[in-house]
Amino acid sequence: MIAEALSDTLAKTLYLHRTEALRGPTNLLERDALAMFRMQAWDCLMAFSLAELTEATRKDDKKVAVIMAAISAALRAGMDRDTLILKPGLVAALSAALVHAGMAKYGITGTLDSIAAEKWLAAHGAELVSGINDFTRQRMAAVLAKGLAAGDTAEALAQRLMASFDTLSIDRARKIAVTEASKAWSYAEGQSAELMEKAGYMMVKEWLLGPMHPRFDICDHNNQAGAIPLHRNFPSGDPWPPQHPYCGCSVITYPDPNRQQPWGTPVLGAIPTIPFGRDQGDAHAA
Repeated sequence: MIAEALSDTLAKTLYLHRTEALRGPTNLLERDALAMFRMQAWDCLMAFSLAELTEATRKDDKKVAVIMAAISAALRAGMDRDTLILKPGLVAALSAALVHAGMAKYGITGTLDSIAAEKWLAAHGAELVSGINDFTRQRMAAVLAKGLAAGDTAEALAQRLMASFDTLSIDRARKIAVTEASKAWSYAEGQSAELMEKAGYMMVKEWLLGPMHPRFDICDHNNQAGAIPLHRNFPSGDPWPPQHPYCGCSVITYPDPNRQQPWGTPVLGAIPTIPFGRDQGDAHAA
């Protein structure tokens, strides 16, 4: 398996190369996520101020329900805007993967169109914002319940909501940036491997641990699985990293060195070079 063939130093170099390539996209995603949270905070504040609390009973849970209905409606109304806000960072991460991994390791320049980036961005962007909003709603409901139980006035409740946004936004923005940049990288790597398979190459993939992996967990099991077929899931059930927020793992795909490959068959109109120093004579067409 390739992980055994590579030295620890080279494995770490691959990780650092990926980290450096994603530095700009990650920073862009973090900045844009913070901007999104500022807009969401304003949306929630406006929704709170306009909530018809006069229709609610005196019970706190009824008041929370009324306020949360208004906040939920405001978050739903902003989904398209929020998806667009995060899109540039995701595009930058996909582009970085195409330049530094993906088809690039075969000497071929992939494009966003070649990996159906727009389709992924539309589906994943909506899913991402929906997940962010689910967490926001849960957090806001907890904050409101606590404030009402403490007897807060409407003004004090509003201050609690904004303070909660301020406290969480920086950490959430960084977590989103790191995790989503990793997902974009994995998507580009996976789609590049799909293009190779469509041309007749038999592809495998490996889960590579980040060198700063703090403790043994499911990521280690994924790594220990070695090279597996492209369309098989790793032991965790995931097809690609990341497995969890802040996951520093990455994936590498390559033509199975134990199978005959159709070297010389073009992909995206170009002939792939043979990776990992394999001998041309050993890599004859099937």
